[in-house]
Amino acid sequence: MSHMGASTKLAQLATKPLSKIKNPYVVLSLVFILGCMLKLVITSHSGLSMLLVATTLPILLSLGISKLSAAVVMIFAGFCDWGPNDSSAIFAAENVSGMPIMEYFMSYQGRVAGILILILAIFLPIYLSKIDKKLAENQQNISKENLKSEDSNCPAFFALLPIVPLVLITVFSFIDTIQMDVITSNVIGLAIAFLLEMIRRKDRKAVCDDFNVVLKAMGTCFANIVSILIGAAVFAEAIKLLGGITIVSNLLASVASSPIITMTLMSLITFGAGMLLGSGNASWYAFGPLVPDVAAQMGVPATTISLPMQLSSGVGRCVSPVAGAIIAVAGMVDVDQMDLIKACSVPAALTFVMNMLISYLIVMM
Repeated sequence: MSHMGASTKLAQLATKPLSKIKNPYVVLSLVFILGCMLKLVITSHSGLSMLLVATTLPILLSLGISKLSAAVVMIFAGFCDWGPNDSSAIFAAENVSGMPIMEYFMSYQGRVAGILILILAIFLPIYLSKIDKKLAENQQNISKENLKSEDSNCPAFFALLPIVPLVLITVFSFIDTIQMDVITSNVIGLAIAFLLEMIRRKDRKAVCDDFNVVLKAMGTCFANIVSILIGAAVFAEAIKLLGGITIVSNLLASVASSPIITMTLMSLITFGAGMLLGSGNASWYAFGPLVPDVAAQMGVPATTISLPMQLSSGVGRCVSPVAGAIIAVAGMVDVDQMDLIKACSVPAALTFVMNMLISYLIVMM
């Protein structure tokens, strides 16, 4: 989708109406909400952040938003690893919680994430407006001539292609006679995109050559993500063999007087790991396998612990100095990396606390 320009076209069309709104902090909030919605189909945090920088940063700066505040929104637009296309959500549903991804998303994750997004959509404009007041004397805007939006020459309807897998999974989740999983939906989406490119472009050989982009991306994912999965599996198995799960379970059982304390303690682990590793997936894959045994020891459903843990790993990534999104956005927007992390720390702390409370209420009640 990125190579074809479909992801860029989706971002361009989605953000174009925002330029017509004059209140800068309403636009700021809408950019955040839009980014969170795009995260359903653009699952890469750094990829989504860079697309938002290219398409919405000139708009925000022209309205008087500071570079630092704009950068915070670009980072937090991808705070939530959610939806049936997201690998960590699939792992949380099928491997940890033991339920289909659509059930996990519709009944639990989508509800918690939706509330968190609304809370941040209200909080971020208030919080960032105060930051902008402090930075008013040193405010430096970037003109549209200095930072132009990335262009895409593919047809406008190609913007629909990235959401094809999401639509297929959602529609067929209501049809009992047909089972549509994530892999099948993505293969169908790829086939549709391939056929449209064959029709649109005269050079059929170039279209076939472009298919190598998919294969190379698969190789990159295998090297970067599957290696993490293998390492995480070895780590989890080693902890089990060494009795680590029993130690953790007994410790939590002796300390926790209620499930919410267990949720908080376990979520702090993935939050901290996400901050240290710069990857929500690495954090979640490493510690997610501990959840079923800990939940059984505590006598609570696995989802009670897995849901806030999985969401917390993405929040921790938003304050990580080694996260790809932080590094990329700080460089593209031209703000100090540590200033960006400091500005992100307050909404990250709020999101973590609200995640605990909302997850507990939705799962347990």
